[in-house]
Amino acid sequence: MWKIYKWIAITAFSLILLDLAVVVFFGAYRPKIKFADAIVVLGAAINTPALYNRSLQGLKLYQEGDAKIMVLSGGRISDKDISEAGYMRKVIEANSKQPVPLILEEESHSTYDNLKNTKAKIGSGKSLVIVSDEYHLARAVIMAKREGFGPVYWSSPKASYYKNSELAFYYLRELVAMFAYVPKFIMG
Repeated sequence: MWKIYKWIAITAFSLILLDLAVVVFFGAYRPKIKFADAIVVLGAAINTPALYNRSLQGLKLYQEGDAKIMVLSGGRISDKDISEAGYMRKVIEANSKQPVPLILEEESHSTYDNLKNTKAKIGSGKSLVIVSDEYHLARAVIMAKREGFGPVYWSSPKASYYKNSELAFYYLRELVAMFAYVPKFIMG
């Protein structure tokens, strides 16, 4: 009996380490971005440094010529708020001297929805640059590949707007989210 528990503990610990390695790799590694069909900026709570900085990072990539359009993806948290995509549009318009071609995807409430709804807006098989926070990139990139996008590049703003304790919390939260997404990674 003890051997079974030991095997289960070793397996669980190994899976957690593998999960952590994947999340950290995507956060630390930056692929060289070749021109993509779209830059997809993933939502976060409105009026937060995360969403503001993701929006600016997406705009920076667009201005550097990394894609011809931007998809801003994120719905409403409540009926009283604007959508995350609407908030991102305001940030981009306030920080760009030239008009930026934007597609707003305002129905999403999860990373899964972000990529599924983006696919409905622009079609599958497109190349993407995904913009999100470092800790969130692995799940987003894997989901984008699962939805049929490719090649998929990724980028994130510097995480200087987080305290170390907040960043640690988000990395731990992401480890749990990665496990929760395994069925979506496998079956869509």
